[in-house]
Amino acid sequence: MKNKKLIMGIGVMAIMMAVSTGCSNTNTKVSTEETTTVPESTMSEEEKRLSDYKTYGMQKDAIPGIIELVKAYQYAKVNADARRMYNVFGRSDEDGLADLQTKLNDEAKVYESFDDVVTYVTKGYEDNSYVVFISSNVKFYDIDTKAPMLTWAYVKEQPKDAFYMVENEEMTADERKFVEEVSKSEDIIALDAQMRKELATAVTSDIQLGTLYSIWVQNAATNESSAAEETTVEETVEAITEDSTVESITESSKEEADVSISETKSGN
Repeated sequence: MKNKKLIMGIGVMAIMMAVSTGCSNTNTKVSTEETTTVPESTMSEEEKRLSDYKTYGMQKDAIPGIIELVKAYQYAKVNADARRMYNVFGRSDEDGLADLQTKLNDEAKVYESFDDVVTYVTKGYEDNSYVVFISSNVKFYDIDTKAPMLTWAYVKEQPKDAFYMVENEEMTADERKFVEEVSKSEDIIALDAQMRKELATAVTSDIQLGTLYSIWVQNAATNESSAAEETTVEETVEAITEDSTVESITESSKEEADVSISETKSGN
């Protein structure tokens, strides 16, 4: 079988893993309980849906435009559509488009589909911005069991009803800090823990998926240390269930791990 390579971030063994190649190249960046009280007369319909949540409370599939944005992102990834991926990040230029196309071509050989997708939305740091967490089950080619994933994106709306994801390198320090605080909220901690539990179950029930994640864990450990040792499934499950470090949807462009899917068939 022809080798199928996967280009993903080193943080891939965690459920909070990045799922995008990003849109960068060498020349350009592409990279409690109290409710919020807002006078109803000043609120848009979207703001009404978001305002009745406690601090950092997340609304499930609250904004149609963001749902469509996430669908566009996932379509671009599965179908290796670089131009659509640029559109997702609000770009209309050509810089680095060819490089992104090459990366997406490789990844499209691995990502078969994103299923059971749910968006969790809360207000962002500034007006007309949102922090979006995306849960999904990813189906890899030649692997039967789907892998739960949870990622985040910072989304802006400009003009009205026109949404785009903000590239990680374009976010301000205040925006980054805000996302970090949201990721520590009870809602996200609980969601992350549940998905990590589901992922641990998945990798122990499917030897191919378990081997794939073991390779990712090993690559991550090798990146941090000169010692490269074989990673067991038990160690992989332990890594998956550790406290998460939230990564953005564009983080995977920073580090690359090449994995041959054919290797997982024999468990090597």
